Amino acid sequence: MLAAALLVLAVASSAAACQTTVGDATPTAAGLAWTEIALPQGVQPVTLAAAGDAILIGALAAERPRPRLFLARGDSLTQVVVEPSSPYAFVARWLSIAVHDDRVVAVAGARGGAHANVRWTVWQGALGPRPRLVEQPQPFGVFGGWGAGDLTGAAFAGEDPVVVGAWASARTGNDVSLWRVAGDRWDRQDSTGTPLGSSPEALNGARSVTALAPAGLALVGSVTDLATGTVRSVPALWTAPAPAGPWTLVRLPSSQPIAEAHSARCDESGCLVVGVDGDVLTVWQTSGSTATRQEIPSLTVGDHQAAPPPVRLGGRTCIVAPGVLLERVGSGWRSRPGPAGAPVAAAALGDTIYLVTTVGDTLSRLWSARP
Repeated sequence: MLAAALLVLAVASSAAACQTTVGDATPTAAGLAWTEIALPQGVQPVTLAAAGDAILIGALAAERPRPRLFLARGDSLTQVVVEPSSPYAFVARWLSIAVHDDRVVAVAGARGGAHANVRWTVWQGALGPRPRLVEQPQPFGVFGGWGAGDLTGAAFAGEDPVVVGAWASARTGNDVSLWRVAGDRWDRQDSTGTPLGSSPEALNGARSVTALAPAGLALVGSVTDLATGTVRSVPALWTAPAPAGPWTLVRLPSSQPIAEAHSARCDESGCLVVGVDGDVLTVWQTSGSTATRQEIPSLTVGDHQAAPPPVRLGGRTCIVAPGVLLERVGSGWRSRPGPAGAPVAAAALGDTIYLVTTVGDTLSRLWSARP
């Protein structure tokens, strides 16, 4: 356990008033003062997850074992025991971490082998008096080998931990695939012929996964249409009341040839989905099979950048974009200054938002702010 308090670096973002409001809302609050949170020397933040009264920080150290976990509570930082077993687990980078009550499921990966493919590792654990995350070593063919695609992430469908990724279809291309726990092994479900499966007319790909209460899942990504003779990528949302389905596909409205959904947050009213239409940040609200595009301030998203899932902050919904925090107020959205860098992860605890940003390929930073 790390006893020290979080080291905070005051940053010069005691920002001015709100920049933009779209819709019926009226600006009422000043800009944010972002504070950088320093992790132990040589450790960089990678991803975040809300965990009860704490924020779980997935991080990467310079020395082995590289994957690290910390719990942030107030001004204290507690290191979580991480126990790798297989060779690649000692150098893996977190892809996705999900929390349900005090349980944790995570996916990490490291490139290796003759073709430098990602070697995936899966982990489970609990956050109790002695928080601990342990790798579950799997045979190579579970997540690798012939037919393997990339993994997307992990989530809980109610009490059921699930891993989502891609696998070669029995029909065309790759299907969106799910793995579920079967004893000490992860067992892949066959998606061919379901709405998750690809076809000669349309190729499916998922970018992220999130829980859908009470025991379902929501996946977002894109469908690449091939049947019209012109290749077009359409943003997509897949939902199911349980990992076994039945799955429903909702195509989200877009205007550009290349568009994709990056992330989502879902509740009983539907899903708020974030992505891009061309290079423009786009937000969709769904209810059942209906999807409407939200009117938000115009923001450009750079190549290879992805929007983190929306968060609930002090009773309001917020979306993080490069240099900007979008906050829904009434029926409109207002824009407030964000910290420098490209956002890669966001989480909220009460009235405090936590954010990981990257600058270039080698530097990542952890921030917090209270609107």
